[in-house]
Amino acid sequence: MNSLLPGRQGIDYGEKANVQNLHAEIARGQGDSQVTIQPFSLRTLIICGLTFFFAAFIWSRYGIETTTQGNAPSAPISQTPQADTSSASTAPSAAPEAGAPAVVNVVMKNMKFNPATVEVKSGGVVEWKNEDITPHTATAPSFDSAAIDPDKSWKHTFGEPGNFPYNCTFHPDMKAVVIVK
Repeated sequence: MNSLLPGRQGIDYGEKANVQNLHAEIARGQGDSQVTIQPFSLRTLIICGLTFFFAAFIWSRYGIETTTQGNAPSAPISQTPQADTSSASTAPSAAPEAGAPAVVNVVMKNMKFNPATVEVKSGGVVEWKNEDITPHTATAPSFDSAAIDPDKSWKHTFGEPGNFPYNCTFHPDMKAVVIVK
């Protein structure tokens, strides 16, 4: 019995044919070579994952800027209470007058208060400026800024001498102190 049927281009379709032989015969007939796709190795996936993790960590922790001129970063969406700029403890933002207390600046950046310790005279003003990418607070038993959004600031006048340790309620590891003399 002849297993080659007319019109079947020389491929054996008999009972003994199997799929591998069929694929090999087709490949030889078409002149194609087999293409095999190898999956990524576990080592490659781990290296790529760790690279992305550390790049994101460094970018978020140290505030690497990725914006170009004319492309201002958008403000993060926040559902936290905002700092009240009309409270009694807020100093006016007008130009300092003669005899007015000096303003000591504290910058919030990279999840830290800088400087961590400031000294002011009684009646002195401390201004906290948030230059980080997330809201922060300056909170102590005697004062509370509420949430200070990025690129915003808040001022407080210290009337009585003493040490006033404070922290950020959102990030308890952010700690500092105001010393009033």
